[in-house]
Amino acid sequence: MISMPPLSPADFVRGALDAPVVLVHYGDFECPYSGALHPVLRQLETHLGDQIAVVFRPFPLFDIHPHALQAALAAKAAADKFWAMHDILFENQDKLSDGDLRDYAQQIGLDAAKFRADFASPDTREAMENSIKSAKNVGIHGTPTLFINGQFHDNREGLWQMKRLLPLFEKILQNA
Repeated sequence: MISMPPLSPADFVRGALDAPVVLVHYGDFECPYSGALHPVLRQLETHLGDQIAVVFRPFPLFDIHPHALQAALAAKAAADKFWAMHDILFENQDKLSDGDLRDYAQQIGLDAAKFRADFASPDTREAMENSIKSAKNVGIHGTPTLFINGQFHDNREGLWQMKRLLPLFEKILQNA
């Protein structure tokens, strides 16, 4: 059984961690399955509002996705604009070259020099390596991988479709 590593200050969180539903998403910005899940999660966030918190943990599968690691580093380098970068990367999965990443940084208002420095920083790379290692240590090997309130959920029976996720979350909310 895959267990979720504990939440940490290094996590990227949209929403409040004391929400009744906390969804942790291990994703790859170049993975088509993570990309297909992105709009579903955005719909859930809109529908559930402050009843859901989404935690994103980059898990770039750079062996099969050549731009995944660079995209994850760009998201990390975006710092307090992580979520804006996150959304742009998923919405533009076919455009993840270094030039594209710099353009996205400019679009979301990041200082170009600071972004380049943070992107190339050994600390950024080390944080990404630690994230990948932590995921692999608990048995995560692919994306997307989801944990809902700490419980692993896979894509059996198309769970990652809005019509399947929403009833699951509503059931959790009824029992909260």
